[in-house]
Amino acid sequence: MKFEMALIKSNHRLPFSLSQQIPKAYSFFSSLAPLNDDDDDDRVTNPISSPDTPLLSPEETLISEKFHSLIKDHHRKNPNPSSNSNPSLNHDFTIPSLSLGFSQISTAHSISPSIVRHVIEKSCGVRHGIPLLQVLSFFNWVTARPEFIHSPDPYHEMINLAGKVRQFDLAWQFIDLMKSRNVEITVDTFSILVRRYVRAGLAAEAVHAFNRMEEYGCAPDKIAFSIVISILCRKRRASEAQSFFDSLKDKFEPDVIVYTNLVRGWCRAGNISEAERVFREMKMAGIQPNVYTYSIVIDALCRCGQITRAHDVFAEMLEVGCEPNSITFNNLMRVHVKASRTEKVLQVYNQMKRLGCEADTITYNFLIDCHCKDGKLEDAIKVLNLMVRKGCSPNSSTFNMIFRCISKLGDVNGAHRMYSKMKDLKCEPNTVTYNILMQMFATSKSTDMVLKLKKEMEENEVEPNVNSYRILITMYCGMGHWNNAYKYIREMIEEKCLKPGSSVYEMVLQQLRRAGQLQKHEELVEKMVDRGFTARPL
Repeated sequence: MKFEMALIKSNHRLPFSLSQQIPKAYSFFSSLAPLNDDDDDDRVTNPISSPDTPLLSPEETLISEKFHSLIKDHHRKNPNPSSNSNPSLNHDFTIPSLSLGFSQISTAHSISPSIVRHVIEKSCGVRHGIPLLQVLSFFNWVTARPEFIHSPDPYHEMINLAGKVRQFDLAWQFIDLMKSRNVEITVDTFSILVRRYVRAGLAAEAVHAFNRMEEYGCAPDKIAFSIVISILCRKRRASEAQSFFDSLKDKFEPDVIVYTNLVRGWCRAGNISEAERVFREMKMAGIQPNVYTYSIVIDALCRCGQITRAHDVFAEMLEVGCEPNSITFNNLMRVHVKASRTEKVLQVYNQMKRLGCEADTITYNFLIDCHCKDGKLEDAIKVLNLMVRKGCSPNSSTFNMIFRCISKLGDVNGAHRMYSKMKDLKCEPNTVTYNILMQMFATSKSTDMVLKLKKEMEENEVEPNVNSYRILITMYCGMGHWNNAYKYIREMIEEKCLKPGSSVYEMVLQQLRRAGQLQKHEELVEKMVDRGFTARPL
């Protein structure tokens, strides 16, 4: 095959590093990694925090936790205060009981911008039940204090929050407030707003925000131009990104980053012909595609089933002297992993080794996934041991695949051993990890282990999801423990703002009826109706 011949022809090592070739200002916003189906900004990392964000001291952490607890508790008891009107930014807006609590905390401690940023970030890092008004009250209270030192970070968090809940007028008011208080407004400020507009499907408004930058003393430059294109492309708004690019490409000279983002955008939008057109255009403009450009095109071609064409692009990549990296090979593997073609995956992996390209966590995870799907647990564990020996850190996904395989085998002791290994390697479990293990132990009637894992989730601040509560509630209903089932469905609804599935909800109602707990039955129905999770029964 042409693909294999191209691989054999190249005997170069792979020293290429994109970070050596692009400015830091680009690298923060312009994601040049290949397509990612799980591109969820809120779930992966906080978009405001950067490597330069100062860490909190132990004392500051304690103070921020106190503020966060007040906000969370107030929201749990008052999920919709002043819900008849939209929140407006004014210096008089406060929640008196919260202000009193904040003041009691602050009497003994000074409040730094880092504490404020952390409180806002943590309060709004949930998927459901965001305490917007409580956080707004906190922000207004703390920024009105004469001794408070104003910096961009807290304002950026509030702009991000306002955009997250689609209160864009409020977001602009925060930018106006920054201007009136002489807080520095930068490209970062507008990048946050643009990103939220695009995420809300408001591409035209995102471009309008870019055009208003000069009103706030922040002149749009090549970096800002690149950022807008990057954000639009990440959210599959390739047509809008292309129009924006075409309107300004004569003003801001495009480079490999801008073109790579456009290629990525068209690939994410599923328009391979347009992606290849931009790919050709950049080469005709004398801009050489880099390893990320090639990897993105290869990934898109593989995803739409054009495997042979992907191999041709890979061969071209080698011929022009562009060294592939682990991302390139992972993209060639992915389509075979999804189709459970283990032999093909191993073939790409062996070619990767022949070229001297180091495997990364995703590579090893693909190999483990294949072995687990084939039911070859021992082979999967061998790959895990190999990656550890090679100095490549496994992540929660690595172990989740192995735990699923162990769960299918019903090997409770094996799950205990693997969980100990996970802890020894200092790999943090995530919600999925806990759910797999809790389900396994619930099935094996190991109630103590299920509760131990739930407690550990809380201690490690890992948020339970709907499945976590389904496992706990179903377990207790199966045991006839209506009181515990009722406790967890209340916690799920009131504290986590999660909607239980209809089968789980009906299961608990049935348990309450059987136990003669008609008052609690009615209370649960009221809670579901109040949250808008169900209609009131006729």
